[in-house]
Amino acid sequence: MNSAACWRPVAFRRRLLLIFLVAAQTLAGVYLFAQTVPEQANGGTTATLLAVFGLLFAWIGVGFWTAVFGFVALRFGGDPWSLSSRVGQPESEEATLAPTAVVMPVCNEPVQRTLGGLKAIIRDLERTGQQESVDFYVLSDSRDPEIWLEEQATCEQIRRELGPGQQLFYRRRNINLNYKSGNIADFLRRWGRRYRYVVVLDADSLLSANCITRLIQLMEARPEAGIIQTTPRLARAETRFGRLQQFANRCYGRLYSAGLAAIQLGEATYWGHNAIIRVAPFMAHCGLRKLRGPGLFRGPVLSHDFIEAALMGRAGYEVWLEPAIAGSFEESPPTLEDDLIRDRRWCRGNLQHLWLLATLGKIRLAHRMALVTGIFSYLASPLWLVFLGLSGYVALADSTPALPGVMATTDTGSGPGFLLVLVTSVLLFGPHPDVDSHLPCWGRAVESQSRLAGTEPVRRCQAGAQPSAICPPAGFRRR
Repeated sequence: MNSAACWRPVAFRRRLLLIFLVAAQTLAGVYLFAQTVPEQANGGTTATLLAVFGLLFAWIGVGFWTAVFGFVALRFGGDPWSLSSRVGQPESEEATLAPTAVVMPVCNEPVQRTLGGLKAIIRDLERTGQQESVDFYVLSDSRDPEIWLEEQATCEQIRRELGPGQQLFYRRRNINLNYKSGNIADFLRRWGRRYRYVVVLDADSLLSANCITRLIQLMEARPEAGIIQTTPRLARAETRFGRLQQFANRCYGRLYSAGLAAIQLGEATYWGHNAIIRVAPFMAHCGLRKLRGPGLFRGPVLSHDFIEAALMGRAGYEVWLEPAIAGSFEESPPTLEDDLIRDRRWCRGNLQHLWLLATLGKIRLAHRMALVTGIFSYLASPLWLVFLGLSGYVALADSTPALPGVMATTDTGSGPGFLLVLVTSVLLFGPHPDVDSHLPCWGRAVESQSRLAGTEPVRRCQAGAQPSAICPPAGFRRR
């Protein structure tokens, strides 16, 4: 894997630049904030307040500078160090693909909508003439008899409609061991050695045939690659909440994913779906055991995808995030309640990484930092609460009833408080005008979404949510 060395110096320089930018911005922010704290405030309390502020200010800064990296990459025609840029299209589109399985784990999902999407993928692949190299598997963990009987019947109907040239298989586990990761592990133990690659879908995933074939071609061209992750766009939303999420993803998702890809290069993360995996090293190195710690840190690993990427990297293989690969889609939760249910599961899974950071042993620093940012994406919220509490406490030491810095901004419109508000506004809202100017279909997106809500309210709502969505686990809809 010596060819991997060529991108590592580039990744090192980019990460060093990111650290410098975030550190410089944070030091400047802490200095400005310190000027707004009342002089009579307790020294220990002030130091704690400044420390918490520094962490949170660095956190929103990471998102801003990631977006800047993405904007630069997109503005200049893509990252020249990405896998897609360095591996050209094959000379012959009719070249036979390596044996590949496309697997869709399901568990009590809407059958017609789920398998209808899988059927569309198969039909699209038929048009390329590559269907003989790709087999499809529905891996069911459904427990409701009505649902899994409908799954069986629908799969049989699709097989009859497709004819003898396509391979579609249905398998249902009797014991749901270790959720989705256990479902895929069971498939690999039984049939994994038949295939060189496996493309993992979610129940709501859609991949175009061109996307699947491009993933296989990249894997063939890059033997060092263990996982290649696409950046799925949200699609098929029908509710108001889902459409707003889809609109935000369309406007900002590409910018942030391009930035992540530019910083991570061959040490990216895996999001658990809409990705291709090299079967042999995954089976050899990415098996997951149940956690044996106390409380939350006991039982199956919930956010398994980041851990599998870290284990693949530890084994010497690359993990790439490729935003340039088009034709990858997924759905978002239709309601706020559904989104919160999913987010609670992610929260538990990411907090489990606290235990895994201490027990995984030697993993690459980039993957270790990905785990840390995933953890902090949920610890940031209680830190904001601590910050508000400390600010209120420190404000009591001042002769005015206002929070520190607020009166300076309101009364004078100048000084450290005003400058700090200005810098914070740039960090939160700065990337959005850039992405507006970069998207050629902005007008069409606005026109379609404005039927549901005014454009400016939508943008303000989504922009204000960015501090909690700049981290990959929260911002890119991992499952």
